[in-house]
Amino acid sequence: MDLRSRARILFAGSLLLAACSSDPDDATAPGGRGVDPTEPPLPTAPSVPARECVIDLAKHGIANDGTRPDATTDGINAAIAALVGEGCGRVKLPAGTYAIGKKLSDAYTGGIRLKSGMTLVMDDAAVLQLRQTDTWAYCVIEISGQHDVGVTGGSIVGDRDVHVFKEPGEEGHCICVQDESERVAIDRVRMSKAIGDGVLVVAQGEAGSSCKDVSITNSELFDNRRQGVSIVGGMRVLIANNEIHHIQGTAPQFGVDIESLKYLSRDITIRDNRFHHNRGGDFVNTDGRGVLFERNTMEDGDGNKYTDGPVIYWSNTDQIIRDNSIFMAQGSANGKMGILEYSHKKPRTNLTRTLIEGNTLRDCSIDVMYDSLVTVRRNVVRGPSAAYIFFQVSGLELFDNVLEKDGRSYSYMLHDCRGAASGNVLNGTAFPITMTPDAPFSNWDGR
Repeated sequence: MDLRSRARILFAGSLLLAACSSDPDDATAPGGRGVDPTEPPLPTAPSVPARECVIDLAKHGIANDGTRPDATTDGINAAIAALVGEGCGRVKLPAGTYAIGKKLSDAYTGGIRLKSGMTLVMDDAAVLQLRQTDTWAYCVIEISGQHDVGVTGGSIVGDRDVHVFKEPGEEGHCICVQDESERVAIDRVRMSKAIGDGVLVVAQGEAGSSCKDVSITNSELFDNRRQGVSIVGGMRVLIANNEIHHIQGTAPQFGVDIESLKYLSRDITIRDNRFHHNRGGDFVNTDGRGVLFERNTMEDGDGNKYTDGPVIYWSNTDQIIRDNSIFMAQGSANGKMGILEYSHKKPRTNLTRTLIEGNTLRDCSIDVMYDSLVTVRRNVVRGPSAAYIFFQVSGLELFDNVLEKDGRSYSYMLHDCRGAASGNVLNGTAFPITMTPDAPFSNWDGR
């Protein structure tokens, strides 16, 4: 099943204020502290034949002046099928503006369909420009049920500025990786102005299925309505060295959103990206396991106020959040919370700890509530809104953190927490926290 059918990919919408109240589940492993997280494996790269072939525009009736979208779409697809059939692994698209999009039904506009065993190599001056559409779904580039596929270079531009919304629509994407595709690499591509996502990775198989070994690197994803990248069932995914910005228009509006529905998302690495001006937030993990989020920079940006916040994770997930830089100027509907756990008060079944380590936060806080098995260590939080806030957290480890702000109020704030703490510092002075695993500890009344 793919986006050409009527089935929709429904997200949770705005994640705003998802935390609620009840006692946390005290899930523990032998020894009482759960299992330490480990770094996820990286994806396997696609393997394609080395032979290079250039698409013959005239032979296939392809216009590169932004006209004749039906003929251009059909022509590029025919050229790809022919060249891959001849053993070409690197299929090159020359410079030019290509009007893309052929209406296949009232619901779906089709684009360029890539085949197994190929890389589409777009000239840096090549632009795939989606025509004006009125369908609720489209894929400018579609990778559906394929393996060993690459896309590199060029720009992909959606139709958000001219789209005709006959009904609410958010399933139009620059690149769709779907139907359990495997070994897909997207590199050095600019993706913008989709009514949905820059890249949608969606399993679309049986429950528990995934697309596998997907990488998105060295690219720019911006001005898309719903997300920069949505992972709806992905295993061994790498998102690295990208700039993801100005995501806004329809909820959730995150830079990267892991939200798997009935599918499985695990072993995901997100590193060395720059996030800014994203309305919902920069990263949210609603259900992923084995996630590494490291060395990213995040800021709300001039004139932008987050809905949720820079980094959001839901209870019962596990992740390493490490060595990131976060700055909040405007705050969010949740306040100035830079790293925030949303609890839904369901029993914890995941015994792998979440590790929040080595991050630098400016004028915002780290907040965890109604959860268990969390390690927070060696972070530096500075500014008027700086704080570490924990509410009813068991199995909490709070080690060697630094907090710098005027005064001592609203600094390390714990209510009904169990665990261990040492080496924490406020304004250059040790801040004692006498928490133990055996009895609830509070230095704050929770209000």
